Amino acid sequence: MKVEKPKEKYDQLIADGYCVVENVLKEEMLTQLRSVTDELLDAQTEDERAAHRSSGSMISVYTHSLFADLVVYPRALLALEALGFLRPKWSSGYVISKPPQSPPLFWHQDWWGWNDPCSYTALPQQLFLMYYLVDTTPYNGCLRVIKGSHLNRHQLHDILPSAHGESLQRVNDANHPAYQHFSGEADIPVKAGDLVIGDSRLLHASHGNESGERRTVITLWYHPFFALLPTDMQAHIGRLRQSMAWSDADWERIAELAPVCKNDVEPLKWNRNPGPELK
Repeated sequence: MKVEKPKEKYDQLIADGYCVVENVLKEEMLTQLRSVTDELLDAQTEDERAAHRSSGSMISVYTHSLFADLVVYPRALLALEALGFLRPKWSSGYVISKPPQSPPLFWHQDWWGWNDPCSYTALPQQLFLMYYLVDTTPYNGCLRVIKGSHLNRHQLHDILPSAHGESLQRVNDANHPAYQHFSGEADIPVKAGDLVIGDSRLLHASHGNESGERRTVITLWYHPFFALLPTDMQAHIGRLRQSMAWSDADWERIAELAPVCKNDVEPLKWNRNPGPELK
């Protein structure tokens, strides 16, 4: 596939924290992913749904082998290559599906390496690749972001509690600032099969789903410059492998994208809160 205006998309990713590559998933893959995700979501218990009322679900991609195919999906890897990410590594991912008539997803950022100075530079340490399986709008829960918040402090950085904490997930307080609108936010509506690529440091959320249908997204995490990251950060990323439902053959398929740290070092301490260096 050909990525239109790759330099403009790269520049947007670096400056704003995200870009959209259109029409990445072919219809056959899109159909397969809808079928598998619906099966996984139908199998959730009421307790599991209640525990993730805000996000809707947090189902690991390690639960089905089809997601291994998505990790190495050629059209997505070509999109990354067009943006200049020639040797990315992959670490994890989730099926995140907002059911009908569900509340907004809270504001958060997903980066955990704020203890290292490289987290305060322009180049992304980790990217999210989001595949929406239906067309999205503010009505059914499209993504919303705070442009530039991966590099610049926003008031949300100082008022948000721990990301993905139980209280936010269960929506114990629907009036909490984490669910509200803020200056600088932008909606990102997309078509099914489009690919949203974003910096994991970017503050993002989603609207509530007011429609009568599920709004499902599959989020995969890649490290575009893994070989250039500090070794203790590499060590943390390299230990994320899980087994669950994937077979040895599944792991073999993604072997070239597996993050392997060859140095025997202590992994970087997990820290989801940016320091004062983020100004």
